[in-house]
Amino acid sequence: MAGNLKRIKRHSCLLNALLLFVSMIYGAGGLRTTELRITPRVVQKGRNVTMDCVYELHEYGIYSVKWYKGTQEFYRYSPLENPTTRVSPVNGIKVDRLRSNETHVVILRVTPNLSGNYSCEVIQNAPTYPHYTATARLDVVAVGGLRATDLRISPPVVQRGSDATLACLYELTEAPLYSVKWYRGRHEFYRYSPTETPATKIFPFAGINVDLARSNQSQVVLTRVSFGLSGNFSCEVTADAPSFATSIVSNTMEVVVLPPSSPTIVTSQHYYTPGDLLKANCTSGPSRPPSQLAFYINDMPVTSGLSQVHPAAEGLFLAELYVQIQLWPAHYERGAPILRCEARVGDLYKDDSAVALYSANSDPKIERVTSPGAGSRLESCEVLLVVLIIVWANNT
Repeated sequence: MAGNLKRIKRHSCLLNALLLFVSMIYGAGGLRTTELRITPRVVQKGRNVTMDCVYELHEYGIYSVKWYKGTQEFYRYSPLENPTTRVSPVNGIKVDRLRSNETHVVILRVTPNLSGNYSCEVIQNAPTYPHYTATARLDVVAVGGLRATDLRISPPVVQRGSDATLACLYELTEAPLYSVKWYRGRHEFYRYSPTETPATKIFPFAGINVDLARSNQSQVVLTRVSFGLSGNFSCEVTADAPSFATSIVSNTMEVVVLPPSSPTIVTSQHYYTPGDLLKANCTSGPSRPPSQLAFYINDMPVTSGLSQVHPAAEGLFLAELYVQIQLWPAHYERGAPILRCEARVGDLYKDDSAVALYSANSDPKIERVTSPGAGSRLESCEVLLVVLIIVWANNT
């Protein structure tokens, strides 16, 4: 009987997972997730742009497809109306009605003021009228222009002594590259100029070590980074003649050292009974920045405490938290209370340690308890759901 119940539960779990997967793919009423594709996404002024609204219907037809610049609707396709298309005036947008329909809209002779976010909203027919929206960005640049889009630092937070890759993302429109210059603050430290020999040039800067073999027109690799490199970095991209247009993007790099081990808990006595005053301290480090510490008893936060930060060698810091709390019978309802200290460094690091506060007439040891913070196991059904979601995401 128990075996039959297990099989029923397992089959029910699988069925629910498959139903969820199908509903994710087709959505309410059968309208598949919408996508907006803008071609070209970066375009010279005076050119035409095509915006494709990609969707797939099942069972029901279209009620309407609406197109927006920001929050302003400028084009609508409604097959139940006469005429089926409608153009609403939005400054600078000229729609080619002959080449626009329920799946795409053509905008003529775009100008720089049309740069921005666009969206298409697809509404399905009765009975539920579900609707889905997709958004994409258009950038209109001058002839021979360019647009630097992002400066990405990998990893986002760098451990001292390791390598960091700074990637400059930019887009050129019918203009060759003249140069890419890299700055730490206002100081240039690396330049790529394809028209010069050699194409790369390094300018001395204290603490910056450029790996020339892995650096090029789109990225620069720094080795053995130090704390002194924490701060602002920029890349400046310049197009060649005749425009010599320039665009610059910036980002901040943070160099850290994370604690080498779990935090340490020290208590004022070996045994505790209800009515005793618990005195304890927790130490974490050395690290930079210092850890943020917090105490818990039976996973309930201990609000009072005195925190201190002490300087350590090599510019690092030790963090300490002192706490004292009265122990009550309620703390012992499920056996010896568990005192836990959690250490955090922003979103980069989290670890904890715990001890059991035994009384004198029980096990005489204060021992380390397995930390509950490391994460829980997924049930087999949950694993199946995760796999289905990943497969679906990779195919959409």
